[in-house]
Amino acid sequence: MLKRLLYAFAGLLMMLGVAITVYLGLNLLGEPSIKPGLAVFNSGDQSILPVKSDTFVQEEREYLCGDIHIVFLGRAPRELLGLDREGLARRYPAAEGWSMEEQGRMLILKQRVEDFCPEHKNYRHLGVHEGCLAVFEGPLGYDEKLLRVEKNMPVATLHPDLQLKLHKAGDFNRQDPETQAILRAELEFPSEQAVNAMLENLDEATESGTNPGLDF
Repeated sequence: MLKRLLYAFAGLLMMLGVAITVYLGLNLLGEPSIKPGLAVFNSGDQSILPVKSDTFVQEEREYLCGDIHIVFLGRAPRELLGLDREGLARRYPAAEGWSMEEQGRMLILKQRVEDFCPEHKNYRHLGVHEGCLAVFEGPLGYDEKLLRVEKNMPVATLHPDLQLKLHKAGDFNRQDPETQAILRAELEFPSEQAVNAMLENLDEATESGTNPGLDF
């Protein structure tokens, strides 16, 4: 009985050794001829162009103020079907600020507009130009569109606190959020009428030599 158990145990050890040898040979010496995961990964890199009926299109406009307005989102309209990259480039030329981007099954067509969005186009903010108080179109941080210069208001004659705020406004994007909020409340206006009212009060105060009564 004992001899049979010894033979059985020896047989199990031999089978275990063969199994270990085969396993190590497959993992250490061989390379699988097919990697199924690689094919799945590469399939995501394929372009969605030319445009198909199941292609989703997002058309958007990005303005100077950084606002992005989505003007179209949905399945590709009929006029885009079949267009490849060259065809899309002719319809959405780079010379007019257009760019293309593929995100999965989404084709994003973005136009960079060298103007402010409809809301911020009405905004006005105060700044400095050639040593005088100036009015710019748009919100603070964008001094590309100078509207007018108040020649009768040299910055050096203004209240020192206002001079400091105007100096910080010239470097608005480098200010901390709290300072930016203060500058917006005092130097940014939602309309031409609002900035004109403020300038009128400031002009009267400057002529009389008194503080204009604002938080400057």
